[in-house]
Amino acid sequence: MAPLPLFAAMAALIPAFTAPESSFVLSVQRGEAFQLSNLTCEPAGGLHPRADQACLALSDVDGQIDGLSTGQALCTMEFDPVRVKASGTWRGETRSFEAEYPNPCVMLAETGPVFDL
Repeated sequence: MAPLPLFAAMAALIPAFTAPESSFVLSVQRGEAFQLSNLTCEPAGGLHPRADQACLALSDVDGQIDGLSTGQALCTMEFDPVRVKASGTWRGETRSFEAEYPNPCVMLAETGPVFDL
């Protein structure tokens, strides 16, 4: 009759699967081109090509994308509009963001690696 305690001990060694508390669906539209990706943080992952950097940037602003602007970029006056959207959660709290930028350089200056898909 010892199998039950043995099973409980083994179950304690198997890490429990929990969904990340922070995850976003991100989209970038530039003309007819459309990119879609997902980003998870804590741990960093998803299909985002720069998940580690994006999660670090979001961590600095508590998941508020509109707080990412560095204001330190030299961009041309080129008009090549980029529309971005994000929806998801940051540490269990709902977050959403939507903006349009005059060109990709301004988008990257304002949002860092988050929309660098």
